Amino acid sequence: MRVALHTRLKPDGIAGYEQAHAEIPPAIPTLLRAGGCSSWTIWRNGVDLFHLVECDDWEALNAFLADKKADQAWQAQVGEFRDFSLVGGDVPLPMIFELPEASEAAAEGLED
Repeated sequence: MRVALHTRLKPDGIAGYEQAHAEIPPAIPTLLRAGGCSSWTIWRNGVDLFHLVECDDWEALNAFLADKKADQAWQAQVGEFRDFSLVGGDVPLPMIFELPEASEAAAEGLED
């Protein structure tokens, strides 16, 4: 499954957040993969962060990570840079549109 998230940084937290992600502790990718995550990408627009997570099950991934000390330490580290006032932050965004598979589009044909 794919999950999109929208989180926000404190204005003075941009550099620290980017620096932290340039040096992610090796245990974090290992834990994410063990929890069923195959990909996690983050884009930034100003203080707004947009995450695309590919995982087996989002809720199961969060449950798996909940008691992991390495993830708790990581969340505390990057949490210093985050603005937690964003309503719905860390909650999956509803999907509005998805480009159909090429085979579906070809079946419908092209219009002039």
